[in-house]
Amino acid sequence: MAYIIFDMDDTLLNNRRRITPYTLQVLKKLQALGHKLVINTARSKQFNQAYFDQLRPDYAILNGGALILDGDERTVYQARLDVAATQAFIRDLLRICDNFTVQSESGPYSHLGKYTGQDSLPFDFSSQPFPYPSLKIVAAIEDDQAALALAEKHGLTCVSYFGGVFKRFNHPDATKARGNRKLMELLGGRLSEVVAFGDDLGDLEMLQQAGLGVLMKNARPELHGLCAHISDYTNDQDGVARFLSRHFGLA
Repeated sequence: MAYIIFDMDDTLLNNRRRITPYTLQVLKKLQALGHKLVINTARSKQFNQAYFDQLRPDYAILNGGALILDGDERTVYQARLDVAATQAFIRDLLRICDNFTVQSESGPYSHLGKYTGQDSLPFDFSSQPFPYPSLKIVAAIEDDQAALALAEKHGLTCVSYFGGVFKRFNHPDATKARGNRKLMELLGGRLSEVVAFGDDLGDLEMLQQAGLGVLMKNARPELHGLCAHISDYTNDQDGVARFLSRHFGLA
């Protein structure tokens, strides 16, 4: 049995953000053979709900490793900031940034609706305390040093997205790679049993620690020299499914 773990955007999903019939057929066939399907994405459950309903994965690692759900969408692990820590961070964040989103289990919330990604709900963080623990906070901060200082003050990790001003703040245990390790710990599995797919910098560690880590052909060129395996096809060519079909000898 293998744990087949995949990023979603630009990896499993094609350029129209869809799971193709061929990819779905391959994954369901492998699941029927006893292999476990695991989503591992920086995005929230709410954003991925349609893919849950279509794919029915065995597990999902969400919000960049901050939340793990089982196949019945029950929480089995969280690496989150409690309400007090979330509120303290937001108070400091508001001094340097007004374009951010806070992701919680109840959904993503955008300060005054300025952050428009991931179907975030508007929330006025400056006038009322945020009532939920946070799984991930994404903020537009051009000053890298200010972002790093903020993260250090609150004991969080800070990751920059390629080519942009947005920074991601997480609990230090919330990374995709640590999410995979935690899942193996919970299930009694081994990383050597993991077949992982990804396309971006945030996927790199989980690809390198997997028994078989596969970088997508469409990944940034600077990542190609950092992984032992690169798919022959892009995300828009069913790259994950084609690799798995060949690797597992599916008809």
